[in-house]
Amino acid sequence: MVLLLLASPTAAIVNTEDTRVKEPEAGFSGQFSLAVTGQSGNTDKSTTSLGGRLQWHYRPVTDFIVFNHDSGKTGGIRDTNRSFVHARHIHELTPKWAWEAFGQAEENEFTRLSFRGLLGGGVRREAFRSDDGRLVLTAGLGGFLSREELDSLAGATDAGVDTLVRGNFYIIVKYQLNETVRLASTTYYQPATSDFQDFRALEQASLHVNLTRRLDLKISLDMAHDNRPPQLIEKTDTTYRTGIEYQF
Repeated sequence: MVLLLLASPTAAIVNTEDTRVKEPEAGFSGQFSLAVTGQSGNTDKSTTSLGGRLQWHYRPVTDFIVFNHDSGKTGGIRDTNRSFVHARHIHELTPKWAWEAFGQAEENEFTRLSFRGLLGGGVRREAFRSDDGRLVLTAGLGGFLSREELDSLAGATDAGVDTLVRGNFYIIVKYQLNETVRLASTTYYQPATSDFQDFRALEQASLHVNLTRRLDLKISLDMAHDNRPPQLIEKTDTTYRTGIEYQF
């Protein structure tokens, strides 16, 4: 509980990949995370983050849904308000190859994103697995159709709806350092098919430390780059999070 109350979340992008190196057990499983921070006095700030992952796995099929909501205020003024939900279906074709389909919806008030919805799919392959099973590399290739709605803002002229197709390329690295510590990294590259100068790149890295059989301390770092962001929005966001994750 002390670690939970001392956690330091920011409005992070959710990593949709399971960070466990070993294949999940058959049946239903999941995880929930909660982080709360607060300051008062010279600085008045509060932030709350709630997220989770629900998964059903029975070879050759894995289905899961990931969700997250971040909200926060500084000096009584809201400065964080973001929600995200992602659902994915993965069907294993061989021990190395699988195809996948996914859908996603999100909003972020402070990047002018009132709604983003996408549908897509592709293939993924386990590119490498060490002899001891501690290191696993997976690569994915696919694409998605995206619809984005931007809020109007004084000084900006790009409000409205944008629909386009993006490629989706990613590399996942998972490493079990020892019995209690594991590392994970997911790198995405998502160019627009109509203009490869319009691309997004994302790096999501995390460190998990087992506190008990079902409770983890989780430290994560996210770096998101939009080469053509909405007007008056920065190209790159760096986000960190320290919190507690419960698995079942």
